[in-house]
Amino acid sequence: MTKVTAPWGQWPEPAKAGARRSILSSDIVVEGDVRSDGPVEVQGQVVGQVKAPDLLISSTGSVDGSAIALELKVQGKMSGAVEARHVSLLAGAVVLADVTHEQIAIEAGAQIEGQLKRAR
Repeated sequence: MTKVTAPWGQWPEPAKAGARRSILSSDIVVEGDVRSDGPVEVQGQVVGQVKAPDLLISSTGSVDGSAIALELKVQGKMSGAVEARHVSLLAGAVVLADVTHEQIAIEAGAQIEGQLKRAR
């Protein structure tokens, strides 16, 4: 599994009021890191690290690398490593990653393979 490069417990800063969502649409493939001070929605594919206060990996999206967020919702595919304060694995999510979290919710139909570690 890929290691998260940020020190444990150093979450991104919350998004500023009125911050607009950045969308990586389904026809985009990013090979490299993505960092944003606002919300990010991945509908396409990212091979690398994604760091944002709020991160949604949609049903068509995938991240192969690492995700660092305050709020992470996964509907699509995530492989590598996750560090997020609040994690929601929605129905249809496929997660092959070690997940470090403060809170986690896993819906029926979500799949996860990896270690769950609670940050304190």
